[in-house]
Amino acid sequence: MALMYIKGDKVDQWVERIAKWWDTLNPIAHNIHYTWTLFLEAFQKQYLNHAKQQWAGIKLETHKLHFPLIDKYVAEFEDLATLAGYTVGSAETVNLFLKGLTSAPDIFEKVMDHPAPNNYHDLREKGISIMKARQLVNTLKRTTNLAARFGLPPPFRTPYRPPAPSGPPPCP
Repeated sequence: MALMYIKGDKVDQWVERIAKWWDTLNPIAHNIHYTWTLFLEAFQKQYLNHAKQQWAGIKLETHKLHFPLIDKYVAEFEDLATLAGYTVGSAETVNLFLKGLTSAPDIFEKVMDHPAPNNYHDLREKGISIMKARQLVNTLKRTTNLAARFGLPPPFRTPYRPPAPSGPPPCP
């Protein structure tokens, strides 16, 4: 099914070879998941944009955290790591993630405080929780500083008005 969407002069021969190979497979005897994985590997080897993979690797090397956008940093980091062909849990990926955190030194130091994360997922979660805590502290500082700077507003009180006379006005 996927092969019918692959069209063009440059891929016709490859599609024909893959289709013949696919036809030789026995669905009962061959592992379908494994077969599909082989197909994807062959396709990527033949037609993947290698320049895009190199670009993602370079971008990953220079990817930096911009306070307070930790969610954006993590999402872009993981997308770039996938495009560059890195395994998310590898030591190299962990080092690149930490390198990007150095643009916010206070966050980086807190992430590396004891206990140090054991893997990428723990590192990511610790970084996110520290950033969220820092955002909360900054918000609280701003709101309490405003009250101290301008003072608390006076309590609401209605001005005093004497009661209106109940009878006719006095004669002069």
